[in-house]
Amino acid sequence: MKLQIAAFNHVLNQHPAVRDELTRFSGRRVAIMLPPLAVSGVITEDGWLAACEGEPEAVIRLKHSVALATLSGRQPDLADITLEGDTDLATAVARLVGGLKWDAAEDLSRVVGDVAASRLEKLARGMLGFKGEIAWRLAENWIEHLREEAPLLAKKSQVDGFVHAVDMLRDDAARLEKRLLALEAAINQKNS
Repeated sequence: MKLQIAAFNHVLNQHPAVRDELTRFSGRRVAIMLPPLAVSGVITEDGWLAACEGEPEAVIRLKHSVALATLSGRQPDLADITLEGDTDLATAVARLVGGLKWDAAEDLSRVVGDVAASRLEKLARGMLGFKGEIAWRLAENWIEHLREEAPLLAKKSQVDGFVHAVDMLRDDAARLEKRLLALEAAINQKNS
């Protein structure tokens, strides 16, 4: 959960106005869920999200169509967002979080510099379209999360190992069945 909070706070860092608004809800526990990803914690006095114990007071559940709508530049449908718990808190936080956008070019500029980041952004926009590039990276990160953080998908080596173990178990069971049949035949022959 710490990684999710750190990523959420990283995006918040790019939006100081949203952080200022979140300070109104200092001390309140919230959760934002886009299965299988979830971030939950307590809002700090500085507008950050921090890990905490206890159930969230408000839960914002998003369907995957919300992420797709955001990537395509349109507003998500209200039917794709479910608010639970304190609906006033959930509504306010959902409104604020809905305005968050990750500025990948800003992060890239810290690594390669402003000029190179600008050129790379133009290249990405020209080749795949920037939204397509972001969607691809999100999909890669989501699949990695499913494999590493919340193992819902198995790695190929794990599947191969499982199949090999099942084959060995099947062969062992077949040999055991043959031995049992041979023992039964020997016992029946002895008793006859």
